[in-house]
Amino acid sequence: MDIVFSLFVVAHFIGLAAIVGPFLLQMRKNGDFAITAVFAGAITQLVTGIAMTGLAEAVDYDLDYAKIITKLVITLIVFVAALLGWRKARSGTNDRSIKPFFHAAGGLAVVNIILAVFW
Repeated sequence: MDIVFSLFVVAHFIGLAAIVGPFLLQMRKNGDFAITAVFAGAITQLVTGIAMTGLAEAVDYDLDYAKIITKLVITLIVFVAALLGWRKARSGTNDRSIKPFFHAAGGLAVVNIILAVFW
């Protein structure tokens, strides 16, 4: 079970990299955002985070539910922001309308990292 949990942790980190990587590289740009990578990372983060919590419950790890719920709420907001940005990108709107969603998803993912490390 520990190997499965570790595989989910690796996938969780890959999802995180898919959000934060493009965000840090494209923070100052005004267009051509990698919103598809951010959206895929948000899906990965959400699914693997829920799976890791379920696995941790099954193995009786000591969990901090306040932290889990806080991070879940932030992750849901990241997911919604990435989804809205991705939908706008697919509809062919200009890059300026995607920018707030891109920055919200990336910035909140960084907040989630800070919570994970310091809480």
